[in-house]
Amino acid sequence: MKILADAAQETPVITPEGAERRVLSHGAGLMLVEFTFKAGIVAPMHSHPHEQVGYVVSGALDLTMDGYGTQRLGPGASYYVPPGTMHGVTILEPTVLVDAFTPIRDDFLA
Repeated sequence: MKILADAAQETPVITPEGAERRVLSHGAGLMLVEFTFKAGIVAPMHSHPHEQVGYVVSGALDLTMDGYGTQRLGPGASYYVPPGTMHGVTILEPTVLVDAFTPIRDDFLA
């Protein structure tokens, strides 16, 4: 459990795709995560058992989800990924996303 977090003070984990991931506040069943992407990063199609809701702080990306096609998202856009849904992103310019996951992503805490 982390009650308070400051993204600027959190040490990033570099994902296999080259993004920076910072785990922010989280409790027993909900977590908030900031992702920072460079232009050109592709997060391939994948799924997980978690609900995911996200917000585009800055930048631009194409989000592809099974059953929903590909949508271009920019600052102020939000999205919901149901559990088990295949999804992936192509980052078009430097981008910051904030995602919430429930249940928490234990793999992000390891």
